[in-house]
Formats: sequence, structure tokens, C-alpha cells
Amino acid sequence: MTLPPPQTEILESGLLDSGFSCILQMPTGSGKTWLAEQAMARVLERGQRAIYLAPLRALAMELASKWQQRLSVPVGVFTGDFGAGRAAYPVPFSQARLLVMTPERLDACTRRWRAHWDWLPEVDLVVVDELHLLGDNPRGGRLEGALSRLQRLNPFVRLLGLSATLGNRGELAAWWGAVEYHSTWRPVPLRWRIARYRRAEDKPALLVEDVRRCVAAGGRSLVFVQSRRRAEQLTEVLRAAGLEARHHHAGLDPAPRRQVETEFRQQRIDVLVATATLEMGLNLPVRQVVLYDLQQFDGTGFVPLPVSTVWQRVGRAGRPGLDSEGEAVLLAPAWEKRAKDYERGVFEPIRSALADERVLAEQLLVEIDAGLAQTPEQLQRIFARSLAAWQGQLPATTVTRILETLRAAGLVREVDPDPPAAPSRLRTTPLARVAVRHQLDPATLLLWQRLSSQAELTWFDGLLIVASSPDCEPVLPVSFEELEPLADRLRMEPSRLLRDPLTTLRAALDLSGRQMLAALKMALLLRQLTRGVATERLAAQHDCYAFELERLADSAERLLLAWADLLATQARTQGDSGWRLGTVTPRERVVMLGRMVGARLDETAVTLTQVKGIGPMLARRLVAAGITDLAVLARTDPASLAYLPGITRARAERFVADAGLLADLRPVDDYRETLPEPCPSSRFESLPVAGADPYRLRRALELWVQPVAGDGYRVTGGTDPHQVWVVGETCRCDCADFHKGQAACKHVLAVRLFRREASLREQATRLQSGSATPDAGLALFSLWSEVGATSRITAL
Repeated sequence: MTLPPPQTEILESGLLDSGFSCILQMPTGSGKTWLAEQAMARVLERGQRAIYLAPLRALAMELASKWQQRLSVPVGVFTGDFGAGRAAYPVPFSQARLLVMTPERLDACTRRWRAHWDWLPEVDLVVVDELHLLGDNPRGGRLEGALSRLQRLNPFVRLLGLSATLGNRGELAAWWGAVEYHSTWRPVPLRWRIARYRRAEDKPALLVEDVRRCVAAGGRSLVFVQSRRRAEQLTEVLRAAGLEARHHHAGLDPAPRRQVETEFRQQRIDVLVATATLEMGLNLPVRQVVLYDLQQFDGTGFVPLPVSTVWQRVGRAGRPGLDSEGEAVLLAPAWEKRAKDYERGVFEPIRSALADERVLAEQLLVEIDAGLAQTPEQLQRIFARSLAAWQGQLPATTVTRILETLRAAGLVREVDPDPPAAPSRLRTTPLARVAVRHQLDPATLLLWQRLSSQAELTWFDGLLIVASSPDCEPVLPVSFEELEPLADRLRMEPSRLLRDPLTTLRAALDLSGRQMLAALKMALLLRQLTRGVATERLAAQHDCYAFELERLADSAERLLLAWADLLATQARTQGDSGWRLGTVTPRERVVMLGRMVGARLDETAVTLTQVKGIGPMLARRLVAAGITDLAVLARTDPASLAYLPGITRARAERFVADAGLLADLRPVDDYRETLPEPCPSSRFESLPVAGADPYRLRRALELWVQPVAGDGYRVTGGTDPHQVWVVGETCRCDCADFHKGQAACKHVLAVRLFRREASLREQATRLQSGSATPDAGLALFSLWSEVGATSRITAL
């Protein structure tokens, strides 16, 4: 077999057998994974173990299945799909010689390294696929921490980093003490082309033209877009043009996504429109990659795509053995010059996520809890070797300051030295061990600790606290159109927290305006799930996807389990049993809330699951049969119960007897909540803004304006860049909103603000300040219109 030049060069040089760690930077499709397989095979032949870190669960499963067939050793796959109450690992840790896992699973193993000491010392090689993920926040910080701990636990382990897009490969290699290799060779050459448009509304026709040309020549197209909605809309446009098109994004269930991938591989689909879900990992038969959008949302606004992201995407173009070349098509406005720079491939440097102090605080706790750092000096030495310190982003004083914060928060303590002359030792407190055990951001733990003592928290309040936690995902944003219905629903929801002044609530939850709106929406959605509302119906009503709701419910259930663990730990340390007759304690409420979310049952129906042997499925069958709670079950004739499928007479009698005992100890009425009077703090107020629609004016504040030749202005920061011309006192825009008759579109308003139109700037200032005062309650429009420190108006 004739190997490609980079593979031949690497194998002949002995790079993989040098005994050093190594970084390989090679284009997508040039054989990095094959080289990693060769390196791992050699390690396995020597009787040692190897780890392969895959960025995605689906990729880990795919690679483990492939290598199980190729390699003559047990291959284990370790992802969040297995363990901890889920399915058992197909191959246990101790038996697997090749361990394919996600970075999160390696993180968990190094946190509990004593439980894995029977295999960790035997690991000789760790392959880190998509090494550039070190720069992701917070995932990159956990990956960096896990690799650092593994290297200290096993000083002989070698690292093999793989990536196509590293802007500072040399720096990373020097930090690792590794050798490096770089190649630009591709098995299929890549041709770049920029398709220009003058108006954003011309983009769909440009896309159809390009895709048709590719398909007519026997190829297939992969189109990357910035949002899920756009993926779906463009799919319909392509279908209307007679093309076999499908969409692919994270809002879809895994099964439909896999089905789309299969159909595309089988060449039953002409074009696939996707978000970043297909940016890395999966290999698809693509001749042409189209970047429909050259910007992405960074959490506050739209920014240009990084060069590394563009190359990750276009690298999928070109099928070895089938195509003479791949094609990368970038759709860009006629005036955009930056698009030309992408082809040069000057990648952004990878910056350590540990420069974020919250990410660093979590890793400090992990090191202390694992016993790998017992003094401040040891912590300093550990993090002085971090990538953040190597890059000058982590002064020694930062570690000291965060350690003092953790001490003050009761998460770290000092114990007396033994012998007395030795330095005092650092230990995590029982509360901190909850954060480490459940892989939580310390800020999540402190939020729960701060609010757990609040009296009379309702079920909704508990869900709002969980939805406000930094670890809750996915975050579901609120659109302007949702504000009024959101306020209506909040008015009818029992809540003690929403009756506090806005300033009190904001301080308690530590959220920005948009973050708080998202948390309110997520809490309402979770509450509706506990009332048995179907995910599909909720998704259709609330501008999200059913799969997102399932992920949100899974995340909330995990966090509620951790919160219950926190409350149990507090009860043990304070000598409190945590249970009182006649009072639903915070821990009991959190435990029940977790069951409600997991079982999709309300607060009374979920009491059925307190009976041993009645799980969520059986509880739902009982509710359907009219047995709606524990008290009703206690009064039920066992003979009638025995007619239900899966319930014998003996089980029925035991269920009824146990229900009677439990109902006496905790009456079902203790859990009931009644609808309150309309909550005065849950209201929607639309600020009157004369001469400009408040929604569009608020959006205008997020845009950037740049003068161009003549009387034109370029407006960026939205989903697409736009051009505005000023003729006399009249502004004209190329956007669809303007051409539909909206003369004061957001781009025109941004230009008018830029030109210092006094009356409009005054209205914008009012909009920024909102009408919220310390006693104004939860003014949803003010939360939505709140502009942070990055507001463009301050720079006008």
C-alpha cells in the first residue's frame, strides 16, 4: 500500500516511536487518525494501554466499534451514555486495553484516581483529538486539568495531539515538551471561491445556483449556517428548487441526525444544511462545502467566524479517490474584504481556558480534593506549569486570591500539620467535595448554598434556581415576541422569589437581564414537563426543539441530584436529620423535584414513586387508571389494582400497605401548591419610544456602523452585514425589513444613532436605562432591553 507523503514521512522519521509527546498539525482528511491508530497499536503490542480522547460521544462510539474489529485487544468506550445509573460499560475500565473516551470522562477518572489506580499507571499513550479544544471555555479548562493530573500520576505517559488548526503549534509543543510536525498536504486539493452578493436577500438564490452546479457534476454539498432556524429555512428553499436537501443541527434527536448522516453517506441526499454539529468528527462524502454565513453568535452579538472554524468546515470538502479537487465556497457581501483572508489559513492561537477565574477555581478544588496539592505552595507549582501561566495569563497572585475566596466561601479549610513543625495542610470541605464529585462549577454550589435556606420556596422557585446555575444546559434564549406570553405565564406560577424586588432577585441569582429571562423560560418549561405536557407541544409553543427540552430535563435532573447531595451533606455536618414531620424540608423538596423532572409527574402524582417497586413508568400507568397520588393508592382495593398489567395480587397488597404507611408520615397535601393571586412582579411593560419601534431600536444598539465611500455606511453585528445609503435626510437599506416597508429598520436606526441624531439618542438612552427601579419588580421588557458593557451606543 502506498501511503500519503505525510504518513510516510512521519513513519520513516520514527516520530511516533521517539518516546516524546508529539503534536501533529495536518489538514482534515490527511490521515491523522490513521497515524494515531498506528501509534496506539504499537503501544498495545507492548502490553501497555492507550487512551483516545474523542470530542464527541458519537465519534467515540464509531471509533471504538471500528477499532474493536481491527485490533486484537479489548476496546472500551467510556462516555456519558454509560455508567452512573445508565447502561453498564460494554468493557470495564480494568479490562480495556484501548480506552476510547470523551475528555469529560478522563476528567472524572483523574478526579477519582484512586478508584482507577489498577489501570492508570499502565497507560503509555493518550491521543488528544481536536487539540484546539484546549481553548474552549469551560471544556478546555477541564481537559487541561485532566491531562495535567494524568501526567503527574503517570510521569511516563506520552501525549499525541491532533489538529488541523493551531495558530501557536510551537508554543503548545514547547509547553508539552513535545516534538511537532506540520503538513499542508491534502489528499484532495482544495479550491477556494468567494460568491459575492449585494443584498442579503440575494443569498438563497446564490446558494441554489452553486449547489445545483455541484450536484449536476455528480458531487454533493455541505452547507454551514449560523443557526438552526436558518438550516431549516434554507433546506426548504433548496427543496423548492428541486434538490434533495436535509438539515442537521443539535436541536434534533440523535436518531434523526444519525438517519440523515446515513442517507447522506448512501448518496440519497444532494445537499446537507448544518450548523456546527458537523464541524468535526464525522466523515461525509462531500465535494463542496459552502459557508453561507461568515459570522457566528458569541453570546452577546454576531462576530466574524474565526479562521480555524472556517478551515475546520471547508476541510470536509473533497472525497479521496472520487474527486480531483474539493471546493470551498464562501458567501460574502460585495464590499467585504476580510473573506479573502480566510484562504491564507493564519489560524488564531489557542489560549488556555484556565485564564477564566471561574474555570481556574474549579480546578483548584479538584487538585486539593484529589490530594494532589496539600499546600498553597504546591498549588502554585502545579498551576505555574499550566498553559495559562506559560502564556502569561496567570499571575501567581491569582491562585492565591482565588484560594482565599474558596476559604472564605467555606469550600477549603486548613488542618493542623503533623508533625507540628510542618506546614498546615489544605483540605476540601464536605460541601466542596459535592462540587468535585458532580463536576460542578463552584459558583453553582455557592448559588444553591445561598438560596437553600430561603423559606417557602415553591416548586417553580427550585427549578428557577437550577435553571440559573452556571452548569445548567442548554440555555434557551427568549425572543422579543415571547415576552408578553412569558409574563402571562409567570403571573400564574406560585413563586416566592418573583415577589422580591428586582434588585434582590438579580443579586440572589447573579444573572444579567437576558440570562434571567432565559432562566425564567427554562424554569417554566421544566415546570410544564413536570405537569405532563409533551415535549413536542412545549417545543412548538416556546420557540425551541423537543431534543433541547430533553437535554434540559436531563441536565436539571442531574443538578437536582447534586443539590440534594449538597443538602444531605449540610445536614450531616450540622447534625440535622433533614426530615421533620409536618414540614417539607429543603432537601426533601429538592429530592422530590428531581423525581418530578425525571418522571414527568406533578408534585402529587410523584408521591407514588415513594413506594418501593413503583417507578416512573408504573406511576404514570397508575395515574392513567385514576390512582393519582399516594393517598388514593392507600385507599385502593388491592383486587382492583391487580387487574393492571404487570401487577400481581401480592404486589398490589404490598403497594397499598406501604402507601398507607407513607401517607401517614407525609400527607400528600404537604406537597400541594395552589395558584396564587397574580404576581405583581411578573409583568410586561412596553417602554413608549416615539418615532422608533423599541424592539428594532434595542437591536440597533448591538450593531457596528462603519462609514464607506460616499454617503454609505456598512452595518455589521447582526445575522448578515448590510449597507445603508443616506440621500439628503432619507436613509435606505438593502435589508428585507426595509424593502417590506419598514423605513426605520434596525440598520437605519443604527446609522441614525451613529450620525448623532439627538432625539433618537435620547430615546435609546431611555431604552437602555429601562424603567426598572429597586421596587419595580420583574419588568421583562427592561430585562430584555438591558445592554451590557459592550453596548455600541457608548462608543457612538
